[in-house]
Amino acid sequence: MFFVLSSGRSGSLTIASTLDSYGNCVCIHHREPELVIESTQYYYGEYPGSRIAEVLRDTRPNDTQNEIYGDVNLQYSLIVPIIEQVFPEGKYIWLIRDGRDVAASMYYRRWFDPEDLKVPNSYKRARLQGDLTGDFSPSEWQAMSRFAKCCWLWKKYNLIIESHLKGIDQEKWMSVRLDRLKLTLPDIAKFLGLINETNVIVERLNVAYQSVTYWERWNIEERKTFESICGEVMDKWFPEWRDRDGIWQKINSETPDKAGLLIYLKRQIVNLPLKARYKAGEIKKRILRQY
Repeated sequence: MFFVLSSGRSGSLTIASTLDSYGNCVCIHHREPELVIESTQYYYGEYPGSRIAEVLRDTRPNDTQNEIYGDVNLQYSLIVPIIEQVFPEGKYIWLIRDGRDVAASMYYRRWFDPEDLKVPNSYKRARLQGDLTGDFSPSEWQAMSRFAKCCWLWKKYNLIIESHLKGIDQEKWMSVRLDRLKLTLPDIAKFLGLINETNVIVERLNVAYQSVTYWERWNIEERKTFESICGEVMDKWFPEWRDRDGIWQKINSETPDKAGLLIYLKRQIVNLPLKARYKAGEIKKRILRQY
């Protein structure tokens, strides 16, 4: 059994889909109940860990003889001590993405925007607030720009993850950079005991449909904000992000794979109502005979 920890907007759906492609792995992205609000309240000290533990025991299956179970949810980053208590044999993957890309993606998705009607209130309530974590006073947090809050949130989540994992046996966790996911897959498979019975691909999923303003187009103020909040941890986690003179550098990312016809059809069938799957399976067979 393993859990993927991240800050959000860091490729969680991508890694879940990739690992789920292994023949002996069932990896689920945001399994219900998601514990979105409960995890945040627990971190604030406002929700009993015993109740979260009870939910985890009742709803998260252990590994079986033939399958390794994986769960991907950014909120697990806040409840690692509870996970350790419930699943002491569990392993962890710390998935981390370039903070500049995360901040840009969060900002594009309107995180910390109270007027964003597309996001459920539960998710808004679950987002860590800097005054409630004790990092800022209420007035300081209120005065921060939405962009600054996004930068802080990436840093905060990853510092929490790092702090939790430092207290765990080093053989039980590994860190994975999103920009090196394909390169790291053999190590991940060995670490988790995954068997590659089919060709595993790394797609780029849950992407933005409109243009995101990435750091290359940030203004001077935005760059200063990011450096002041995240510069020190970026030096630690992504040391090549700027040169010795402080000039920002682009981190080269791997080229994502593209899903073939078989994977596309499988996804379409899985999303169909149960009664329609049999007919869809027959149609799939007919199509494949032509290729």
